[in-house]
Amino acid sequence: MALADRKSSDVFNKNTGGSKDAKSIDTEKETEIRDAFNNGDHIADTGKLENLAPVLYAIQQLTEDIEELRRYITAEVGDGAQGPQGPAGAKGDTGDTGAAGADGARGADGARGPAGADGADGADGTTPTMTSLSGSSLPTRRGSSGTLWNNRGIVAIS
Repeated sequence: MALADRKSSDVFNKNTGGSKDAKSIDTEKETEIRDAFNNGDHIADTGKLENLAPVLYAIQQLTEDIEELRRYITAEVGDGAQGPQGPAGAKGDTGDTGAAGADGARGADGARGPAGADGADGADGTTPTMTSLSGSSLPTRRGSSGTLWNNRGIVAIS
Protein backbone atom coordinates (compact mmCIF):
# COMPACT_ATOMS: atom_id res chain seq x y z
CA MET A 1 0.00 0.00 0.00
CA ALA A 2 1.35 3.43 -0.94
CA LEU A 3 2.04 6.17 1.58
CA ALA A 4 -0.87 8.65 1.81
CA ASP A 5 -0.39 12.37 1.19
CA ARG A 6 0.80 14.48 4.10
CA LYS A 7 -2.07 16.05 6.10
CA SER A 8 -0.12 18.48 8.31
CA SER A 9 1.61 21.64 7.20
CA ASP A 10 4.72 23.32 8.54
CA VAL A 11 4.35 25.24 11.84
CA PHE A 12 6.95 27.67 10.49
CA ASN A 13 9.35 27.84 7.55
CA LYS A 14 12.53 29.69 6.59
CA ASN A 15 11.34 31.01 3.21
CA THR A 16 12.93 34.23 2.01
CA GLY A 17 12.41 36.74 -0.79
CA GLY A 18 9.33 36.19 -2.98
CA SER A 19 8.62 32.82 -1.26
CA LYS A 20 8.30 34.47 2.19
CA ASP A 21 4.83 34.14 3.79
CA ALA A 22 3.06 34.58 7.18
CA LYS A 23 4.78 31.45 8.61
CA SER A 24 8.31 32.52 7.60
CA ILE A 25 10.94 33.16 10.31
CA ASP A 26 14.64 33.90 10.10
CA THR A 27 17.49 31.80 11.54
CA GLU A 28 17.76 34.03 14.62
CA LYS A 29 14.09 33.47 15.55
CA GLU A 30 14.43 29.70 14.96
CA THR A 31 17.44 29.60 17.33
CA GLU A 32 15.42 31.48 19.98
CA ILE A 33 12.50 29.00 19.71
CA ARG A 34 14.83 25.95 19.83
CA ASP A 35 16.70 27.30 22.89
CA ALA A 36 13.42 28.01 24.74
CA PHE A 37 12.24 24.46 24.05
CA ASN A 38 15.57 22.87 25.01
CA ASN A 39 15.66 24.93 28.24
CA GLY A 40 12.14 23.68 29.14
CA ASP A 41 10.66 27.23 29.25
CA HIS A 42 7.24 25.81 28.27
CA ILE A 43 7.34 23.57 31.37
CA ALA A 44 8.93 26.03 33.85
CA ASP A 45 6.43 28.81 33.11
CA THR A 46 3.21 27.51 34.74
CA GLY A 47 1.10 30.03 32.81
CA LYS A 48 2.44 28.70 29.48
CA LEU A 49 2.19 25.09 30.63
CA GLU A 50 -1.43 25.52 31.68
CA ASN A 51 -2.39 26.97 28.29
CA LEU A 52 -0.24 24.59 26.22
CA ALA A 53 -0.66 21.36 28.22
CA PRO A 54 -3.34 19.71 25.99
CA VAL A 55 -1.38 20.55 22.82
CA LEU A 56 1.92 19.40 24.36
CA TYR A 57 0.28 16.12 25.43
CA ALA A 58 -0.99 15.49 21.86
CA ILE A 59 2.46 16.28 20.43
CA GLN A 60 4.06 13.90 22.94
CA GLN A 61 1.66 11.11 21.85
CA LEU A 62 2.51 11.73 18.19
CA THR A 63 6.22 11.69 18.99
CA GLU A 64 5.87 8.30 20.73
CA ASP A 65 3.92 6.93 17.73
CA ILE A 66 6.59 8.14 15.33
CA GLU A 67 9.34 6.58 17.45
CA GLU A 68 7.43 3.26 17.49
CA LEU A 69 7.12 3.38 13.69
CA ARG A 70 10.86 4.11 13.42
CA ARG A 71 11.63 1.15 15.72
CA TYR A 72 9.36 -1.20 13.78
CA ILE A 73 10.71 -0.21 10.37
CA THR A 74 14.31 -0.55 11.50
CA ALA A 75 13.84 -3.87 13.34
CA GLU A 76 11.19 -5.63 11.26
CA VAL A 77 11.48 -4.21 7.76
CA GLY A 78 15.19 -3.45 7.80
CA ASP A 79 17.15 -0.77 6.07
CA GLY A 80 15.19 -1.06 2.82
CA ALA A 81 17.84 -3.08 1.02
CA GLN A 82 16.56 -5.85 -1.20
CA GLY A 83 16.83 -9.32 0.27
CA PRO A 84 18.45 -12.28 -1.47
CA GLN A 85 16.87 -13.58 -4.65
CA GLY A 86 14.96 -16.83 -4.32
CA PRO A 87 15.54 -19.91 -6.48
CA ALA A 88 14.38 -19.87 -10.08
CA GLY A 89 10.99 -21.39 -10.75
CA ALA A 90 10.33 -24.31 -13.09
CA LYS A 91 10.45 -23.63 -16.81
CA GLY A 92 7.03 -23.30 -18.42
CA ASP A 93 5.67 -25.62 -21.12
CA THR A 94 6.59 -25.08 -24.74
CA GLY A 95 3.70 -23.74 -26.76
CA ASP A 96 2.09 -25.60 -29.69
CA THR A 97 3.67 -25.39 -33.12
CA GLY A 98 2.02 -22.79 -35.28
CA ALA A 99 0.13 -23.62 -38.49
CA ALA A 100 2.09 -24.04 -41.71
CA GLY A 101 1.99 -21.11 -44.09
CA ALA A 102 0.25 -21.31 -47.47
CA ASP A 103 2.21 -22.28 -50.59
CA GLY A 104 3.33 -19.40 -52.73
CA ALA A 105 1.81 -18.70 -56.14
CA ARG A 106 3.19 -20.65 -59.10
CA GLY A 107 5.48 -18.64 -61.34
CA ALA A 108 4.69 -18.04 -64.99
CA ASP A 109 6.04 -20.42 -67.64
CA GLY A 110 9.24 -19.33 -69.30
CA ALA A 111 9.29 -17.95 -72.83
CA ARG A 112 9.73 -20.35 -75.79
CA GLY A 113 13.21 -20.67 -77.12
CA PRO A 114 14.06 -19.43 -80.62
CA ALA A 115 13.60 -21.72 -83.62
CA GLY A 116 16.58 -23.79 -84.68
CA ALA A 117 18.62 -22.92 -87.78
CA ASP A 118 17.72 -24.51 -91.10
CA GLY A 119 19.70 -27.59 -91.94
CA ALA A 120 21.80 -28.01 -95.05
CA ASP A 121 20.07 -29.16 -98.20
CA GLY A 122 20.41 -32.79 -99.29
CA ALA A 123 22.62 -33.70 -102.23
CA ASP A 124 20.66 -33.15 -105.46
CA GLY A 125 17.54 -34.90 -104.14
CA THR A 126 19.00 -38.32 -104.69
CA THR A 127 19.03 -40.97 -102.02
CA PRO A 128 22.59 -41.91 -101.12
CA THR A 129 23.73 -45.47 -101.33
CA MET A 130 24.42 -47.57 -98.26
CA THR A 131 28.16 -47.37 -98.66
CA SER A 132 28.19 -43.57 -98.60
CA LEU A 133 25.44 -43.08 -96.02
CA SER A 134 26.58 -40.81 -93.14
CA GLY A 135 24.32 -38.88 -90.72
CA SER A 136 26.60 -35.86 -90.97
CA SER A 137 25.81 -35.32 -94.62
CA LEU A 138 21.98 -35.52 -94.13
CA PRO A 139 19.77 -32.52 -93.57
CA THR A 140 18.83 -31.83 -89.86
CA ARG A 141 15.18 -31.13 -90.73
CA ARG A 142 12.52 -33.52 -91.85
CA GLY A 143 12.06 -33.24 -95.58
CA SER A 144 9.37 -34.51 -97.95
CA SER A 145 7.92 -37.96 -97.39
CA GLY A 146 10.31 -40.85 -97.93
CA THR A 147 13.56 -38.83 -97.58
CA LEU A 148 16.31 -39.45 -95.03
CA TRP A 149 17.32 -36.81 -92.43
CA ASN A 150 19.63 -36.49 -89.40
CA ASN A 151 17.48 -36.56 -86.23
CA ARG A 152 20.12 -35.69 -83.60
CA GLY A 153 22.62 -38.25 -84.74
CA ILE A 154 20.04 -40.90 -85.75
CA VAL A 155 19.19 -41.43 -89.42
CA ALA A 156 15.40 -41.16 -89.82
CA ILE A 157 12.97 -41.46 -92.75
CA SER A 158 10.42 -38.71 -93.29
